[in-house]
Amino acid sequence: MRALLPVCGLLAYAVSLVSATALTYKLVPNEKACFFSFVEQKGAKLAFYFAVQSGGSFDIDYTVVGPNEKVILENAKERQGDFVFTAQETGEYRFCFNNEMSTFAEKMVDFEIAV
Repeated sequence: MRALLPVCGLLAYAVSLVSATALTYKLVPNEKACFFSFVEQKGAKLAFYFAVQSGGSFDIDYTVVGPNEKVILENAKERQGDFVFTAQETGEYRFCFNNEMSTFAEKMVDFEIAV
């Protein structure tokens, strides 16, 4: 039992190094919504996952923009995505969903951002 204590401590420390946010968001028609994550260390891994759960054709436009306003990821009419990339700079990263193409359908999107 005592041998398990250092392993549990190490695991707790490792888990504390990861910052993640899992959310569900409802985009109304013609809405663009952005979420932000700050990266403190160059070379950190960022994970971004999303899935449209309801609305219209179950698709959404998305964009990920880095601190220097450089577009990292971008696509249109996607149902889901699962990406991991390396932060080239420290600073604020912007994750946006765009439902501006829809005039009447709201979309429910599950997503997670992890640093």
